[in-house]
Amino acid sequence: MIKMLFSDMDGTIIDFNEMKHEHDKEMLEELKKQGHLIAFNTGRNFQEAYYCIDRHHFPYDYLILNNGAHIVNKEGKELFKKIIPQHVGRKIIEYAMNFTNLFVFFYDGKRTLGHCNGQTYEHSSGGNREIHDVCFQEAYLQVDEFDIIAVHQVDEGDRDILKIQKYIQDNFSQYAVGTLNTHYLDITASGCSKGTGITVLKELLNEKVETYCIGDSFNDISMFEVSDHAYTFQHVSSTIYQHADKKVNYVYDVIDDMLGGKRE
Repeated sequence: MIKMLFSDMDGTIIDFNEMKHEHDKEMLEELKKQGHLIAFNTGRNFQEAYYCIDRHHFPYDYLILNNGAHIVNKEGKELFKKIIPQHVGRKIIEYAMNFTNLFVFFYDGKRTLGHCNGQTYEHSSGGNREIHDVCFQEAYLQVDEFDIIAVHQVDEGDRDILKIQKYIQDNFSQYAVGTLNTHYLDITASGCSKGTGITVLKELLNEKVETYCIGDSFNDISMFEVSDHAYTFQHVSSTIYQHADKKVNYVYDVIDDMLGGKRE
């Protein structure tokens, strides 16, 4: 039977856009060589995910993006997409902008723009850079639809992002959902998660595959719940680990299991 690896990106195979371990890439290549499939399952949008994949030359077959709301294959063909309607995205952004010391981000089709304390930022691999060629308050009004919105407190706490999560749940649950992701709240189309992304992709493939997944954060729990074999890391909290089957140190440990080198 074909096996398929679903790997989170940030905190799992990369940290701050740098590869966590060179052997992860080597084992990904070996997994492909033996005829199995690889999907990166991430909260990133296409531009952000592809930047890292291309930079490190990671092999892959599919990308599950925006926490399950967007799926593309390695040729860039769109297989599935679900969006946040314009009017809902605007309301969420406007509510989030009421908080001080809180970043709110959205992707405008070309770049990821951010707002914090009245200033406009561009989010890229180098972090958040203040910019003046575009105004966030004008830019979000020009977007026809939103694929993902993210909010992040400067102090990396969760007091305000939990308020935003509740606001979405109370007012727009049929359109959007807020999912905690370490220090961020990822806001995507309702009914979407990393877990639904796996389910949708399996249905699209229309063939039986044995699924393995690995992740390190709260938004990975939905992956754990639908995969045949769920992995997380030694360092994660028990609130995450309790949903997984096994703890490892690196992605290559999972692939080692997939290829027959079971470690208990």
